[in-house]
Amino acid sequence: MGSAISSRRFLRNGNASYRRPLVFCRELRGVTDSAVSLNVAVAERLKNVSPATRSMRLESCFVSALSGLPEGVVIRGIDVLFNPVYEIDVVALLCSAYRKHHFDLVWPGCFEDNQLLYAEEGCPDYRSFDIARYDITCIY
Repeated sequence: MGSAISSRRFLRNGNASYRRPLVFCRELRGVTDSAVSLNVAVAERLKNVSPATRSMRLESCFVSALSGLPEGVVIRGIDVLFNPVYEIDVVALLCSAYRKHHFDLVWPGCFEDNQLLYAEEGCPDYRSFDIARYDITCIY
């Protein structure tokens, strides 16, 4: 399902034809410059949730943080979602949240061999996501 395109192709085509989250795997001048960080907004909402139910309420806290932003906003700073205690599929959460509020994302890790990577292998918060499993378009 997921696909990857070069930043050159993306800039040539524009983003009007994409109907799923765009995941920017690198900074793109004029596109990602004004990305809004959500770490603090999501963390503030999570602190009001019992630790035992945070995993279940994470998506609603994330969508709540998005709700004050315009549709189609580019976001960054989602590291709070990768807390290993939550044991969630972060990319699946992002795809689900996208259905409620459209946004694009600056990925906080790297992109290699059609995999979105977060943190370094061996770290407790390390994650690898095969983009073929998700309805996203990665811009590298």
